[in-house]
Amino acid sequence: MRQVYIAYIKKIFRSKSVVFWGLAFPLILGTLFYFAFSSIYKGQSSKSMQVAVVGENAKTHPFVKVLEGLKYENGNPMIDITYATEEEAAKLLRNSTGGDQQAKAVFGQSPDKNDGEEEKKVIGIFTLNSESDVSLTIGENDMYQSILSGIVSAYRAKADLIQDSAGRGQEAMNIAMESVAKDTSFVVERGMAGENKDPYVPYFYNLIAMMCLLASTTVLDMIVSLQPNCSDTGIRVGASGVNKLKYEAGVLLAVFTFQLMCLSMALVYLLGILKINFGGETPMVILTSVVGILPGIALGYFVAHIGRFTYGTKNTILTLITLGGGALSGLYAVQVKAAVEASSPMINRINPMSVITDAFYSLNIFGVGDRYYRAILTLLALSAGLLVLGVVLSRRKQYESL
Repeated sequence: MRQVYIAYIKKIFRSKSVVFWGLAFPLILGTLFYFAFSSIYKGQSSKSMQVAVVGENAKTHPFVKVLEGLKYENGNPMIDITYATEEEAAKLLRNSTGGDQQAKAVFGQSPDKNDGEEEKKVIGIFTLNSESDVSLTIGENDMYQSILSGIVSAYRAKADLIQDSAGRGQEAMNIAMESVAKDTSFVVERGMAGENKDPYVPYFYNLIAMMCLLASTTVLDMIVSLQPNCSDTGIRVGASGVNKLKYEAGVLLAVFTFQLMCLSMALVYLLGILKINFGGETPMVILTSVVGILPGIALGYFVAHIGRFTYGTKNTILTLITLGGGALSGLYAVQVKAAVEASSPMINRINPMSVITDAFYSLNIFGVGDRYYRAILTLLALSAGLLVLGVVLSRRKQYESL
C-alpha cells in the first residue's frame, strides 16, 4: 500500500487540472469573495444600532444617558435612539419573521394584519418601567440580540448604585453613570468581537466546504482508472492479483493527503493573509475542515463504484450532486440554505456541504457544544455509510468477459 500511496501522490501533483481545481480555483474564488464582501461589511459594522425607547420622561432617564455614551472607535454612536409610544415602537420593530406582530403581543395589543406592510426601522425596543427596571423586546433571530440583552443586564447590575447616588448630588450621580457606561461598553465590545456577525462569512464557510467536496472528483478519477471496463490500467491491475481494497485504500489516502495540503494552504491564506474571521477558535476550524474532507472522499468512492457506467456518466452524476449540494448549502446565495431549512430540513441533514457549513456556524455562534458535535458526528456517519456502500458495490463487480 505504501508504494501505491507514493505513486498516486506523484500522479495527483503532476495533474495540472487537479491542482488547479483543488487549490488555485478556491483561492481565486476566496479572493473574489474577500474584495466583494469585506468593504460592504466594514461599512455596515460601524453603523448605529437603531432602537426605540418607550417610557415617561425617557430623554432624562439614566439608562438613556448610558445609551448615548456608547460610541465606536471612530466616534460614531453605537445606538441610534427613537423615542416612541408603545404602539409606534411596535410598528418600528424590524424583524423578518413578523417582529411587528410579536411586539404588539408583548405590549398586549391586537395584531394588525396590515402591519407587515409598514417599514420596520428598529431592531429592538427598550421599555423604561422605572429607573432600575428596563426591559427589552427584540425581533426574533436578530444578530444583535446578545448585545442589546447584555446592555440591559449590565445596567440592571448597577441600577442600585444609580439609585443610591441620586440622593447624594450630581457629582455622585456622574460617577455612578461613568461606572455603568464603562461596564456597558465592555459588554458591547465583547459582543461585537466574540461572535463574527458578518452576514457574508457563510460564503467562506461554503468555500471550505466546496474544497472538501472537491476531493470527490479526484477520487472518482483515480478509482475509475482502476476499473477494467474503463481503462487499460484497470485491466492490468485487475489481472495482477493485488488486494483490491488495499490498493484502493492507498489511493484514497493519497487523495486525502493532497486535499489536506490544499486546505492547509487555503486556511493559511484566508485566516493569515486575508484575515477572515471564521468566528471560532482556529484549532477547531482546522479540525472541522479536516473532518469535512472525509465525506468528499467517501462520496467520490461511492459514485465511482455505481454500476458499470462510463467515466463521463459517473462524472456527470457526481457533478450534479456537488453543484446541487453547493447551491442548497448557500454557496451561490446564503439565503437558500435558510429556505431549504424552512421547507425541507432533512435535505440539510444529509447534504455534506450544508453539514460542514453548519459546523462552522455552530463554532461561530454557539462555540463547541451539542450542535457542533452533532454536525461532526453526522459528517463521520455520512462518510462511513458511503464508504461501506462503495466497498459493497466494489466487491460485487465481476469482469469475466475481460
